[in-house]
Amino acid sequence: MTSLIDEPELLVALTPDDLDRGPRLDLDTAVAWEREGHSLTPTSPTPRPDRRRLQSAVLAMPVVILAALAWTHRNMFVDGYIYLHVVQNILAGHGPVFNVGQRVEAVTSPTWTWILAIAGLSTPFSLAWIAVVLGIVFTVAGCAVALSASGRLVHRASPRSFLLPLGALLFIALPPVWSLASTGLETGLTFLWIASCLAILVRWSRTSCEVLPRTSLVILGMGYLIRPELLIDSLVFVSTVLLATSGRAMRRDRCRIIGWALAVALLYEIFRMGYYGQLFTNTAVVKEAAMLSPGRGVHYFSDFVAPYWLFIPVGALLIGAYYPIAAALHHDCTQRRSHLALLALPTAGALNAIYIILIGGDYIHARLFMAPMFAFCAPVAAVPLVRRNVLALMVIPWAMVCALTFRTNDDSPWSSPSIVSINGHGSFAAPSAVATPATQNIIVHGRPGVYVQLAGPNSLQRLGGTSTVHVSSPVIATSWIGPEPYELGSGVQVVDLLGLADPLTAHLQLDRRGEIAGHEKPLPTPWIAAELTRSGSSTSQLDSLQRQRPQDFTPLIPEVSGQKLTVETAWARAALQCPAIRDLRGAPSAPLTAATFLSNIYHAISRTTIRIPPDPETAYHSFCGSGTPVQVSEFIGHGSK
Repeated sequence: MTSLIDEPELLVALTPDDLDRGPRLDLDTAVAWEREGHSLTPTSPTPRPDRRRLQSAVLAMPVVILAALAWTHRNMFVDGYIYLHVVQNILAGHGPVFNVGQRVEAVTSPTWTWILAIAGLSTPFSLAWIAVVLGIVFTVAGCAVALSASGRLVHRASPRSFLLPLGALLFIALPPVWSLASTGLETGLTFLWIASCLAILVRWSRTSCEVLPRTSLVILGMGYLIRPELLIDSLVFVSTVLLATSGRAMRRDRCRIIGWALAVALLYEIFRMGYYGQLFTNTAVVKEAAMLSPGRGVHYFSDFVAPYWLFIPVGALLIGAYYPIAAALHHDCTQRRSHLALLALPTAGALNAIYIILIGGDYIHARLFMAPMFAFCAPVAAVPLVRRNVLALMVIPWAMVCALTFRTNDDSPWSSPSIVSINGHGSFAAPSAVATPATQNIIVHGRPGVYVQLAGPNSLQRLGGTSTVHVSSPVIATSWIGPEPYELGSGVQVVDLLGLADPLTAHLQLDRRGEIAGHEKPLPTPWIAAELTRSGSSTSQLDSLQRQRPQDFTPLIPEVSGQKLTVETAWARAALQCPAIRDLRGAPSAPLTAATFLSNIYHAISRTTIRIPPDPETAYHSFCGSGTPVQVSEFIGHGSK
């Protein structure tokens, strides 16, 4: 009886007919049968080897198809090179920074960054290939782990039933999955983490007396370090375990669960505050992750659901898989945990999707909805082939039609990951960075100077040497911090004009959402001139360049030119000297000592929450008080603008 209690899914029906109908004996009935001398061993024979092989082949099919599709659609998205440039600096001994000597966290996923760093240190391959291949491997592994965990879970509702990979088919039939599996971003790691959490919860739910080991608790709590919004998922998973914790030592066990689940995230948060001087990654600050834009989010959601008719397979799995599987599970203590394991992931996915909608979505088609969709599909990745699940079979014809014909109607550059290749063999070429001719000139000659890229990726121009600030190495001001900084290496300083890697731009005040999510804070030209040129120098060259600036990004303030640009630049130079702004810009470059580390922790909240008005004069008055500084008066003569 001990083994039966430990493995409740082994309490199966006694005849083949009972197996076909799907009910199984509860624990009380099992005890009564044994007392009467009956055997609990099923009368149906052990599945034949050919049936086992067929089952394995059917479940392996979506994994193999996904691997093939991900490989044929392999690509390196331009933002993936931001990770690679940070990893370059780690491997060169400069730390997890984008610019050497400036501690700014320019990446979203610390876990993905350090995985790439370890792989780059231990293998001879290029970082671009490592990122692409690992992304594909993690995606395929996530699908395989989800199928295995799902099979163990749903077999408790329908023992010995043949399983069909219906949830996995829904996932792999989506065209965005094929290209987003690689891209150099953390998407594949996200899939693997979610699948691993499902496997942990399924194993935990097997018996009422099993206690999760520390490693499992740490994994459940690591969502925040994979992507910030996955904190929602971690909270749901940990709450699921807490919900089932009972007994005399309930309070002690719950404290243990919370402590181990949050341990790594809290330790990294202390490191982040002391090293970078902020509460959150700089990417969350520049994207204003707490600023709501539900209208744009609904459009982003519709752009994901409508092209693929997702209401069909999602409804089919809800009615034909989730409901009957949950209903078939009995309500003893052990099966209560099975219910929690079944529902934890779709609950987390739904909350995650709601958050994404509220903040306005993303600029890449479907990218942020990949994690919620995978969380929905994973628990029913495998579905029992029994009568009560027949409605779920609608996923099969939908998957065939979706994979062959459904595509987004959006033909903008953001509708799918941008592919950067060096050999030009079609869309899915080998991932490698390509430097523009102007950038190649910097690489070849190593010419110190200030370079500006305002009119597009191929518009790099050198500012006049006498008008720029003194630099000992090349400095590039650009909105395109993808392949080129990676190709240039650690010897070049990059001023990110969209703020992912720049503390000033990231902390500009955003009053309303722009058109392109995550690219809503283009640094106004007066601030660019103030940072890159000497006081009193001409702004005519930047004035000429800004006229060619593309209209992809909504400006924070109206563009000015001529004398107005000169005056605005003077106000910006004055504002940069205000103590709070000077501290914000200078703290990341201060030598890192124990005192600096502690000071950064103390000031982390204020440095995270500070917002600078994009209008230079308003910024000056906000942080330096009233009046007109001398450097402005000399241009406007009488002390007023």
